[in-house]
Amino acid sequence: MELETLVEHLIHPKLLERRVAVHLVGVGGNGAQMAACLARLDIAMRALGHPYGLHVTAFDADRVSEANVGRQLYSAADIGRHKALVTIHRLNQFYGLDWDAHPMRYEEHVNGQRYWAGTDLLISCVDSRSARVALHRIAWRDTSRYRYWLDLGNTEAMAQVVLGQPEGGRALDPRATGPRLPCVTELFPELLDDTAPEDNQPSCSVRMSLASQGLFVNDVAVRFAAQLLYELFSRGRLAQHGVVVNLDSKRAGPIEVDPRTWARFGFFHAGSESNQSESRTLTEAEAE
Repeated sequence: MELETLVEHLIHPKLLERRVAVHLVGVGGNGAQMAACLARLDIAMRALGHPYGLHVTAFDADRVSEANVGRQLYSAADIGRHKALVTIHRLNQFYGLDWDAHPMRYEEHVNGQRYWAGTDLLISCVDSRSARVALHRIAWRDTSRYRYWLDLGNTEAMAQVVLGQPEGGRALDPRATGPRLPCVTELFPELLDDTAPEDNQPSCSVRMSLASQGLFVNDVAVRFAAQLLYELFSRGRLAQHGVVVNLDSKRAGPIEVDPRTWARFGFFHAGSESNQSESRTLTEAEAE
């Protein structure tokens, strides 16, 4: 029996030598907690020898509502204030950071860029299908340059976290070896079906929001996402670039950096017909 070869993704060396620019889109259930984890990651990176850490810019046009108190990291005193401003101001004051916040939709920011849009790391914590479709379209523009796209999504009791590389961003690393990491919309193409009903409608009370989504599903998704980033920046490599979690069954399954794993999701890199046939054969054999 042959031993399987471990496939790993290696971070570009430049991201270990300069400040890493992060765009955090959405500062709600996942996003507010993700922002707090990024602040802790920034401290850890610099403690481990990274020269500059992270610079985060948060985008969210929403204001804090009564339904957000308790389920998200907001208090009654925050009601009516912009989520992005509240979260980033709080972290800047607590940790002595210089991060930025824009109380606007990310698409508005991108459309205001004259030449190209992009950043080192795009993190999407959006709660609607239409918002994720919009981000996919932005990331796949010919003029877009995103090195990584980390997406966090969840339903009532399930969550998926995927760190991918949009094609335009991968082009920034001509010497990169190994396969490009597929993004969430490539592994879960049904997320691009904008004719499907939205699965996360706004709620007018905490009780209604809890009825549509578990209290701690956001926490679980964020911790897995933060762990991926910690491994990427502390070790410089990843053997898994995502995870699928089911809180009802208390199970979590990693998404390996492996074309055979991606084939199980129905994803194949362009021009890899031979790999497709090999992966299909492997998948069929495993199913028997």
